[in-house]
Amino acid sequence: MVEVEKRLRPIDYDLAVDSLFVSVPGREYKSIMVGDDLILDFGVLPGEDKLGVVGFELLGASKKFGVDRHVLRNIKGLHAEIIANEEWVKLKLSVVVLHRRKEQKGDKVLEVANSGIPKLTSSITV
Repeated sequence: MVEVEKRLRPIDYDLAVDSLFVSVPGREYKSIMVGDDLILDFGVLPGEDKLGVVGFELLGASKKFGVDRHVLRNIKGLHAEIIANEEWVKLKLSVVVLHRRKEQKGDKVLEVANSGIPKLTSSITV
């Protein structure tokens, strides 16, 4: 099992297509796993030799969090935990947004079928 915690930028939210994209700068991209509404990028960070999650894209993000699309343009913090076993890949995602001058937190858990990803636990914090 691989355990990784990374500080990263950027977080990119595309208002037009309601897509939240998070990517680790300086990564070496290797492969991708596409689920219905979750795309995981796998790769290696400089100075590391183990494959891990180096980014993800969440489609339909505002609907999953139950907020207006404009709210997700003001993400102030994000924590994602990605867990994979032989059967599934689970993304536990928490975001902190600034809405009406107050910070609000939203959590979401998504699960997709595993399509050949090795067992891993990885986390990304912004």
